[in-house]
Amino acid sequence: MNEKIAATTREYGNIPQSIERDIGMSQIQGLFVDQVSPPWAELARAGVLYGANNGAALGLDNVVAIPTTTASYGLYNNNASKHLVVLKISTICTTVNANTTLSLIAGLPATAQASAETKYPNSLALPINTGQADPGGYLTDDVTLAATPLWQTIATYQGDSGLLGGAATAWVNGMYIVPPKFCLGIDILASDGGGNTQLFDVDIMWAEIDMDLG
Repeated sequence: MNEKIAATTREYGNIPQSIERDIGMSQIQGLFVDQVSPPWAELARAGVLYGANNGAALGLDNVVAIPTTTASYGLYNNNASKHLVVLKISTICTTVNANTTLSLIAGLPATAQASAETKYPNSLALPINTGQADPGGYLTDDVTLAATPLWQTIATYQGDSGLLGGAATAWVNGMYIVPPKFCLGIDILASDGGGNTQLFDVDIMWAEIDMDLG
Protein backbone atom coordinates (compact mmCIF):
# COMPACT_ATOMS: atom_id res chain seq x y z
CA MET A 1 0.00 0.00 0.00
CA ASN A 2 1.26 3.48 -0.85
CA GLU A 3 1.56 5.99 1.96
CA LYS A 4 1.38 9.77 1.76
CA ILE A 5 3.42 12.54 3.30
CA ALA A 6 2.76 16.26 3.08
CA ALA A 7 5.15 18.96 1.89
CA THR A 8 5.07 22.73 1.53
CA THR A 9 6.38 24.15 -1.73
CA ARG A 10 8.98 26.87 -2.17
CA GLU A 11 8.49 29.46 -4.88
CA TYR A 12 9.99 28.26 -8.16
CA GLY A 13 9.46 30.22 -11.37
CA ASN A 14 5.71 30.76 -11.68
CA ILE A 15 4.94 28.06 -9.09
CA PRO A 16 3.77 29.78 -5.88
CA GLN A 17 5.23 28.96 -2.49
CA SER A 18 3.52 27.74 0.69
CA ILE A 19 1.16 25.44 -1.21
CA GLU A 20 0.59 22.15 0.59
CA ARG A 21 0.89 19.07 -1.59
CA ASP A 22 0.61 15.36 -0.94
CA ILE A 23 3.67 13.38 -1.95
CA GLY A 24 3.32 9.68 -2.67
CA MET A 25 5.60 7.30 -0.81
CA SER A 26 6.22 3.70 -1.86
CA GLN A 27 6.24 0.59 0.31
CA ILE A 28 10.03 0.87 0.71
CA GLN A 29 9.84 4.59 1.54
CA GLY A 30 10.79 5.88 -1.90
CA LEU A 31 9.25 9.20 -2.93
CA PHE A 32 7.22 9.58 -6.10
CA VAL A 33 8.37 12.96 -7.43
CA ASP A 34 8.75 14.79 -10.73
CA GLN A 35 12.06 16.46 -11.50
CA VAL A 36 11.61 20.18 -12.13
CA SER A 37 15.07 21.62 -11.58
CA PRO A 38 18.20 20.17 -13.27
CA PRO A 39 20.06 17.41 -11.36
CA TRP A 40 22.76 19.56 -9.72
CA ALA A 41 20.82 22.83 -9.40
CA GLU A 42 20.17 22.58 -5.65
CA LEU A 43 23.80 21.69 -4.91
CA ALA A 44 24.93 24.59 -7.09
CA ARG A 45 22.48 26.94 -5.36
CA ALA A 46 23.81 25.82 -1.97
CA GLY A 47 27.37 26.60 -3.10
CA VAL A 48 28.82 23.16 -2.38
CA LEU A 49 29.91 21.96 -5.85
CA TYR A 50 33.65 21.65 -6.53
CA GLY A 51 35.97 20.27 -9.16
CA ALA A 52 39.59 19.29 -9.62
CA ASN A 53 41.78 18.53 -12.62
CA ASN A 54 45.42 18.44 -13.63
CA GLY A 55 45.57 22.11 -14.50
CA ALA A 56 49.18 22.69 -15.52
CA ALA A 57 50.34 19.45 -13.86
CA LEU A 58 51.68 16.73 -16.13
CA GLY A 59 49.42 13.79 -16.83
CA LEU A 60 50.40 10.45 -15.30
CA ASP A 61 51.13 7.08 -16.90
CA ASN A 62 48.60 4.29 -16.76
CA VAL A 63 48.96 1.01 -14.86
CA VAL A 64 48.97 -2.40 -16.58
CA ALA A 65 47.48 -4.39 -13.68
CA ILE A 66 44.91 -3.77 -10.95
CA PRO A 67 46.80 -1.97 -8.13
CA THR A 68 46.66 -2.75 -4.43
CA THR A 69 47.40 0.28 -2.25
CA THR A 70 49.24 2.51 -4.74
CA ALA A 71 47.12 4.83 -6.90
CA SER A 72 48.31 7.15 -9.66
CA TYR A 73 45.73 9.72 -8.57
CA GLY A 74 43.80 10.32 -5.38
CA LEU A 75 40.98 12.62 -4.31
CA TYR A 76 41.93 13.55 -0.74
CA ASN A 77 39.49 15.09 1.74
CA ASN A 78 41.29 17.58 3.97
CA ASN A 79 38.07 18.87 5.56
CA ALA A 80 37.54 18.63 9.30
CA SER A 81 33.91 17.53 9.04
CA LYS A 82 32.55 17.75 5.50
CA HIS A 83 32.29 14.66 3.30
CA LEU A 84 33.06 14.61 -0.42
CA VAL A 85 30.10 13.20 -2.32
CA VAL A 86 31.69 12.28 -5.65
CA LEU A 87 29.53 12.93 -8.72
CA LYS A 88 31.83 12.53 -11.72
CA ILE A 89 35.28 11.09 -12.50
CA SER A 90 36.83 11.46 -15.96
CA THR A 91 40.13 10.77 -17.66
CA ILE A 92 41.59 11.81 -21.02
CA CYS A 93 44.75 10.70 -22.81
CA THR A 94 47.02 13.62 -23.68
CA THR A 95 49.69 11.79 -25.73
CA VAL A 96 49.84 10.05 -29.12
CA ASN A 97 50.33 6.28 -29.03
CA ALA A 98 49.05 3.06 -30.57
CA ASN A 99 46.77 2.04 -27.70
CA THR A 100 43.01 2.24 -28.29
CA THR A 101 41.41 1.01 -25.06
CA LEU A 102 41.44 1.94 -21.38
CA SER A 103 39.51 1.27 -18.20
CA LEU A 104 38.97 3.95 -15.55
CA ILE A 105 39.02 2.38 -12.08
CA ALA A 106 38.46 3.72 -8.57
CA GLY A 107 38.45 2.46 -5.01
CA LEU A 108 37.82 3.91 -1.55
CA PRO A 109 39.70 2.32 1.39
CA ALA A 110 37.91 1.70 4.68
CA THR A 111 40.75 3.41 6.57
CA ALA A 112 41.73 7.08 6.84
CA GLN A 113 45.16 8.23 5.70
CA ALA A 114 47.71 8.41 8.52
CA SER A 115 48.59 11.99 7.59
CA ALA A 116 47.45 14.67 5.16
CA GLU A 117 48.32 14.01 1.52
CA THR A 118 50.17 16.64 -0.50
CA LYS A 119 48.25 18.37 -3.28
CA TYR A 120 49.55 17.47 -6.73
CA PRO A 121 51.66 20.53 -7.64
CA ASN A 122 50.08 22.75 -10.33
CA SER A 123 46.80 20.84 -10.27
CA LEU A 124 43.56 22.75 -9.75
CA ALA A 125 40.84 22.37 -7.11
CA LEU A 126 38.22 25.10 -7.37
CA PRO A 127 34.56 25.92 -6.76
CA ILE A 128 32.27 25.15 -9.70
CA ASN A 129 30.37 28.43 -9.17
CA THR A 130 31.24 31.92 -7.93
CA GLY A 131 30.86 33.02 -4.34
CA GLN A 132 31.80 29.67 -2.80
CA ALA A 133 34.38 28.91 -0.12
CA ASP A 134 37.60 27.16 -1.16
CA PRO A 135 37.33 23.38 -1.40
CA GLY A 136 38.64 21.01 1.24
CA GLY A 137 39.19 18.28 -1.33
CA TYR A 138 42.03 18.21 -3.83
CA LEU A 139 43.97 16.02 -6.24
CA THR A 140 47.05 14.12 -5.11
CA ASP A 141 49.41 11.92 -7.13
CA ASP A 142 51.26 8.62 -6.62
CA VAL A 143 49.44 8.12 -3.34
CA THR A 144 49.84 5.14 -1.03
CA LEU A 145 46.36 4.38 0.28
CA ALA A 146 45.86 3.42 3.93
CA ALA A 147 44.40 0.06 2.92
CA THR A 148 43.62 -1.90 -0.24
CA PRO A 149 40.24 -0.74 -1.56
CA LEU A 150 37.72 -2.63 -3.65
CA TRP A 151 38.84 -1.45 -7.06
CA GLN A 152 35.97 -1.16 -9.52
CA THR A 153 35.78 -0.41 -13.22
CA ILE A 154 33.65 2.71 -13.50
CA ALA A 155 34.12 3.61 -17.19
CA THR A 156 35.82 2.32 -20.35
CA TYR A 157 36.99 3.70 -23.68
CA GLN A 158 37.52 1.80 -26.91
CA GLY A 159 38.54 3.61 -30.08
CA ASP A 160 39.50 2.71 -33.64
CA SER A 161 42.83 4.56 -33.81
CA GLY A 162 45.41 6.17 -31.56
CA LEU A 163 44.41 7.14 -28.03
CA LEU A 164 45.19 10.89 -28.13
CA GLY A 165 42.02 12.53 -26.83
CA GLY A 166 40.50 9.19 -25.87
CA ALA A 167 38.37 9.80 -22.78
CA ALA A 168 36.22 7.92 -20.31
CA THR A 169 33.67 9.52 -17.97
CA ALA A 170 31.91 7.92 -15.02
CA TRP A 171 28.87 9.66 -13.51
CA VAL A 172 29.15 7.90 -10.17
CA ASN A 173 26.42 10.14 -8.69
CA GLY A 174 27.33 9.80 -5.03
CA MET A 175 28.45 6.15 -5.10
CA TYR A 176 31.68 7.24 -3.39
CA ILE A 177 31.44 9.36 -0.23
CA VAL A 178 34.91 10.32 0.99
CA PRO A 179 34.99 11.07 4.75
CA PRO A 180 37.42 13.61 6.25
CA LYS A 181 41.07 12.51 5.96
CA PHE A 182 40.20 9.64 3.59
CA CYS A 183 41.46 9.34 0.01
CA LEU A 184 39.68 7.92 -3.04
CA GLY A 185 42.12 6.09 -5.30
CA ILE A 186 41.81 6.59 -9.07
CA ASP A 187 43.75 4.88 -11.85
CA ILE A 188 43.75 4.16 -15.57
CA LEU A 189 44.27 0.55 -16.64
CA ALA A 190 45.61 0.03 -20.17
CA SER A 191 48.35 -1.78 -22.06
CA ASP A 192 51.79 -0.23 -22.35
CA GLY A 193 50.98 1.62 -25.59
CA GLY A 194 53.43 -0.30 -27.74
CA GLY A 195 56.35 0.78 -25.57
CA ASN A 196 55.41 4.47 -25.68
CA THR A 197 54.71 6.41 -22.51
CA GLN A 198 51.07 7.49 -22.51
CA LEU A 199 49.86 10.16 -20.11
CA PHE A 200 46.40 10.69 -18.69
CA ASP A 201 44.78 13.71 -17.05
CA VAL A 202 41.79 13.37 -14.73
CA ASP A 203 38.97 15.65 -13.71
CA ILE A 204 36.56 15.14 -10.83
CA MET A 205 33.39 16.83 -9.60
CA TRP A 206 32.01 16.49 -6.07
CA ALA A 207 29.85 18.15 -3.42
CA GLU A 208 31.13 18.98 0.08
CA ILE A 209 28.43 18.23 2.64
CA ASP A 210 28.17 17.75 6.39
CA MET A 211 26.57 14.34 6.85
CA ASP A 212 26.52 11.27 9.08
CA LEU A 213 27.38 7.88 7.61
CA GLY A 214 25.57 4.77 8.74
